[in-house]
Amino acid sequence: ENITLDEFSVCLRGDKDPRYFTTQADATHFSSCRGKIDSRNGLYEGMMDDAINVHGTYLKIKQRLDDHTVIARYMHPQAYGFEWGVNGDEVQFVRSATMELTGGKNRVKEILPNDKDTVKGAKEYRITFAEPLDAEITDKEGFGIENLSWCPEVYFADNVIRNNRARGTLFSTPLKTVVERNLFDHTSGTAILLCGDCNGWFETGACPDGVVRRITGACRNVLIRNNRFINALTNMFQFTEAVISIYPEIPDLEHQKKYFHGGKGEKGVVIEDNYFETFDRPVLFAKSIDGLIFKNNVIRQNTDYPAFHHNKSRFRLLHTRNVKI
Repeated sequence: ENITLDEFSVCLRGDKDPRYFTTQADATHFSSCRGKIDSRNGLYEGMMDDAINVHGTYLKIKQRLDDHTVIARYMHPQAYGFEWGVNGDEVQFVRSATMELTGGKNRVKEILPNDKDTVKGAKEYRITFAEPLDAEITDKEGFGIENLSWCPEVYFADNVIRNNRARGTLFSTPLKTVVERNLFDHTSGTAILLCGDCNGWFETGACPDGVVRRITGACRNVLIRNNRFINALTNMFQFTEAVISIYPEIPDLEHQKKYFHGGKGEKGVVIEDNYFETFDRPVLFAKSIDGLIFKNNVIRQNTDYPAFHHNKSRFRLLHTRNVKI
């Protein structure tokens, strides 16, 4: 809760360092935090993954015991082993196939480890909720539980991210996120990824916007401004569709009726006053968003590398609404 990194760096030891890599995965990674994450003035280079990854973790409902109680499980083998929530935490439920909310918010009345005597090492929890569960929420279809009490705001500014594998940054929080005045220099894959996944990594993101306005206010409040992007997309990795990718994992997009990301006007996703220098075509990819603004950005085409990306569109939009470019 409330973490500040100022001039924190994951980098090589100067220009004469003979190594190519600094760390085998993310330089910084924040799972199930709250308050505000403030990261600025850092140098992140040579990582095998993101400079920063911010997310929560969905538990998957494995068994519905009664109208108030479920058995829920950490699904990814790298996610379990720490406390998922405490009594009184606010939660909501998402249908994995379409990433749409089902039922309203609820609160944890009691949460106990189910497969261990202690939280340490536990993969499963027995959770009792204060209010009855919606009848649609069953163990016959995939449903995830998101803990809304453990979501942070993020401020990521004046950092240099360069020469790394996979992606530059990954943000999956429904609270305010500001990304400004950073240099993304050869980030290999996508420079900025807004995600959300209740199917593979089970890393939480935001929630369907039509429901969230009624329940918790704006689903997304993301501002990406005054950044420089130099030759991203030199390699292909997961979620690498454009320099900026808004890419929630939605297996059944065809039947999704609401939108995962978004918000009204400036409370949606705003990408403004950025500079893109690129050898390829795709700059922005967006899926399942209601409320996206791309304005006052400069795109400069170069010939530093041969263009090869399968996405030939500057802007590719799938199941979107209220987009202004």
